Amino acid sequence: MSDPELEIRGVVLHREETGENFLRLTLFGPQGLRRCLQRKVRKLTAILPPDLFDETEIALQKKNSQGLPFAREHLVLRKRMLLALDRTRFDAAGFLARFYIENGEHLLDAHEFYRILQNALSSLEDHGHPPTVLLKTLFLFAREEGLPVKESWFSGLSAEFAGVALSILRLPVKESSNLNDQAPVLLDSLSHWLRSETELRC
Repeated sequence: MSDPELEIRGVVLHREETGENFLRLTLFGPQGLRRCLQRKVRKLTAILPPDLFDETEIALQKKNSQGLPFAREHLVLRKRMLLALDRTRFDAAGFLARFYIENGEHLLDAHEFYRILQNALSSLEDHGHPPTVLLKTLFLFAREEGLPVKESWFSGLSAEFAGVALSILRLPVKESSNLNDQAPVLLDSLSHWLRSETELRC
């Protein structure tokens, strides 16, 4: 697959049935948000479509008309089945999927946002504390988007919470487990700031 217009690589964020024969897949990868149509599996021997949060490479049929492209074949590069074994982590991954779908349409340089998403999902899969993972991810996303998250949100925290936030943001998720109880409060605070002070939908 050499033509970038005929391939999609990324994380599957959404699967939706459209008609009797197709699934509409939404992925986020180095090219940003991409969508395509995947034919539903009818035969037991057929290769199953990619699941939610799978890292997938899709070869597209050449476009003959307007509308979404059709998937010709796909290769799952990495499955994230462990996320489905824990409801809290799965819900956190679902939040990230919705956040990226709602805010990822017009990102200027998708590569870094893709890396942020990959790291977040890997951390959740590795039993990372979901509120901590989401806090770090939203902060990094906002900072990469050029929003004054440090100058406005972080600077507006009390001295106590600013110290906690600094530790959570600087340390790997597993090394800040002693701060897990404070992470949900900070996550709520950051989410409120994003909703009220920026155009990001959170």
